[in-house]
Amino acid sequence: MKSRHDRILLYIVCLLFPLIGVILALIWLGEKDLEKKKMGKICLLMAIAFFPFYIVFTNIISIST
Repeated sequence: MKSRHDRILLYIVCLLFPLIGVILALIWLGEKDLEKKKMGKICLLMAIAFFPFYIVFTNIISIST
């Protein structure tokens, strides 16, 4: 499906923008391709795990400006 570099880039996007990660995960979890389902599950877990950090970092940035 995707090269290793493409997958790493998608995982980074999922970490930086958790909402995009959730949307991609929901799309990929509905696919029949097992590799896409696996990527969807990983993106969803990463987005959920990183969401609290995302909130903290955005609050710190908004307070400092």
